[in-house]
Amino acid sequence: MYEKISIHSFIGLSLIFRMKSLLSKYLLLTLIVFCTLQTGCEDIDSSPNTNKYTYYDDISDITYLNSSFYTTNYDLSGNAGEQIDLIVYNIVDTETVMNNKFSLGLNGQGYLSITNDGNDLFLQSRSNYNIFKISNTGEIAYLSSDTLDTKWLPSGLTYNSSNDSLVFLYRNTEKNNQYRLREVSKLLSEQSKNDREFVLNGLDTTVYGALCIAYKEPNLYVLAFDGQGDVLITMDYSSLNLISNESVNDSTAVGIDIANNSIYLSYRDRTISLFKEL
Repeated sequence: MYEKISIHSFIGLSLIFRMKSLLSKYLLLTLIVFCTLQTGCEDIDSSPNTNKYTYYDDISDITYLNSSFYTTNYDLSGNAGEQIDLIVYNIVDTETVMNNKFSLGLNGQGYLSITNDGNDLFLQSRSNYNIFKISNTGEIAYLSSDTLDTKWLPSGLTYNSSNDSLVFLYRNTEKNNQYRLREVSKLLSEQSKNDREFVLNGLDTTVYGALCIAYKEPNLYVLAFDGQGDVLITMDYSSLNLISNESVNDSTAVGIDIANNSIYLSYRDRTISLFKEL
């Protein structure tokens, strides 16, 4: 009798062990499937958002070409994909009217300085130093960069027609009142033949300082922030001596260019207006 009970007990224990083993395998399989599905869901959720969303974007620097102002939107979306447009504005009875826009196929460039040589447009990113040459319909001819150390923050771009060169302004982030003005060939293939460092006092030395520039012989015009508001600095281009520093009476100006012997400024709210005649 005791032997039979032992056998029966052994058989029962064996069945219980097998059931537990099968249950463990089932639970393990269920866990693997759940983790796989969860990972798949996470991959879907973490995929980049490529929806174009420019509604709240400011505009950036401006340049005047073929009787129109060209600018770009300041991409604030954080999305991937095509977020930045080349935007064409006309001034009609003091009103800023959009005439056209072309996708540049870019994102994440931050603030873009812009100028032109009478045919093509040139842009420089303030945040990642990229330099673009593009057509007036948004076709990118090249993507390049300057050869400076990254301590030099891009702070403006204009064009000098007398020697067919691009003019870049940089601020030294390690000594924030020190600036550097460089003339570089449009192909960016040669060393600068005119590279000068100078000091601009009285400007913001935290984040902003000089933002963008325009050139009309014999003067360089610098749109900057002095810590309280925007100012327009006029300098002699040859000597880099200060001529004047005048308030713009605003703190939302983001771009500057000269058209028909007058200075125009662009503002964050996508307007462009006459500042003063020269």
